[in-house]
Amino acid sequence: MIITSGPEQPSGRFLDSETDTLIRAGRHTRSTIALLLVGDLLLACSAPPLSAYPSVQLTPDRPDRQAMLVIPSDRTTPSQLPLQSLPTESTLAPGLSYHPQRFELVRVSPDGRYAIFSAAGHHNLIGLLDLETMAIQEIDLLTEGDVVAFHWAADGRTLAYDYLPANGYRRVKGYDIESGEDLVVPRAERNSATHVTFESWGPRPHEIILRITDRGSNERRTETVMLIPRR
Repeated sequence: MIITSGPEQPSGRFLDSETDTLIRAGRHTRSTIALLLVGDLLLACSAPPLSAYPSVQLTPDRPDRQAMLVIPSDRTTPSQLPLQSLPTESTLAPGLSYHPQRFELVRVSPDGRYAIFSAAGHHNLIGLLDLETMAIQEIDLLTEGDVVAFHWAADGRTLAYDYLPANGYRRVKGYDIESGEDLVVPRAERNSATHVTFESWGPRPHEIILRITDRGSNERRTETVMLIPRR
């Protein structure tokens, strides 16, 4: 019998067991990494996105709507615009005084430069707030009636708004931010017994689609018009 000396060789059973252990460890590591990646993805999806523009809201702790809160895009210290900061005399109708009682509506432009708002009182002020300088510009005055809704064009250069005058027939006006011109609907329907309301913006500048409702028959139709400067 010949006996040779040398290192002991592991049995095949031991090699199979070690291989299985390594495979299971590798699978566990890959599963852990996958779970971490999925968790990170879910956290990223659930995190509220930060807007690139400031936001404006009526102060939640002031139910009487006596102030607006301007929240910067980086969510740093917000600025507050109290009702007392509004002009007390109209620049559009000199000699006419304002006595605003509350803010009604506010909406930020798509480019984040401005916020349009209305303040109700004996006369209703429609004002434009520069969100960088906090300067206020009066763009319209409603001696009677209320603003119903604001509508910004996608480029933030034009504004339209629905309002309800004292006669009870809804109407639409507009405003060109760059030129500072008041815009109106150039149709006779605005003087008839119909409700004229904003439907959507058209493809061209100052073009809007109106929804016109006959108050008597309740018949409805849409009409595309170009807002024109008020003369």
